[in-house]
Amino acid sequence: NFGIGDDAEKRDKYLSISKEQLMYLNSMVEQILTMSVEERKNLKLSLVNINLYDLFENNKNQFLLNGQKPIVFDIDVDPKDLTIEADHIHFGNIISNLIENAIKYSKDSVTITLSAYRKDHKTIISIADNGIGIPQNSLDKIFDKFYRVSTGNIHDVKGYGLGLFYVKTIVDKHGWNIKVESTEGKGTCFKIIIG
Repeated sequence: NFGIGDDAEKRDKYLSISKEQLMYLNSMVEQILTMSVEERKNLKLSLVNINLYDLFENNKNQFLLNGQKPIVFDIDVDPKDLTIEADHIHFGNIISNLIENAIKYSKDSVTITLSAYRKDHKTIISIADNGIGIPQNSLDKIFDKFYRVSTGNIHDVKGYGLGLFYVKTIVDKHGWNIKVESTEGKGTCFKIIIG
C-alpha cells in the first residue's frame, strides 16, 4: 500500500520479519501445548546447532519491529561464531520470553544486553536489562508455575505466570542451569549456564 514493492530490499526484510513473527506465533502455540506434555514428562527435544549471534540478531529485529516502546539492544557474543546444541523452537522461545519480560517490566524505554561467552569450559548466555527489577523476596519463586511478581503501578502487564516456568522447564530439559540476579529499580539479569 505504501510502495514497499518498489524497494525489493526493504520488502524482503519486512517479509522475512513477518515470517519470523508467524513462526514465533506458531511456537507460542507449541509452548502452550508443551506445558501439558511436560506434565507427563514426554517432551522430546530436537537438538540442532544454533549460532547465538544470529539468533540474538533475529530476536532484536523482531522486537524492534514491534515497537511497543523505545528499545536499545546491545549484542555481545564472543567468539562471534559461538554455537550451542539446543532445540531450535524451544530455545528460541526462552530467549524471546526473557526479552519480552525485559520489555514488559521496564519503564518508558529499555536497554537489553544479550551476551554469550565461554568460561571454565561452559557457555554462558546472559539476558540483562535496566528495567524495574524483581523484589528480593520474589526471586526464589519466579520460576514457579502461575507465580506473578506484583508490578505495583504497572497495570498493563498481562500474563498467566507461565513464561518463566516454561523457561525453567526447557532449561532443565536440556540439562542446563539458570540463575537470576536483580536489583529493584536497576534491572535484572538471567544467566543460562550450559555444560
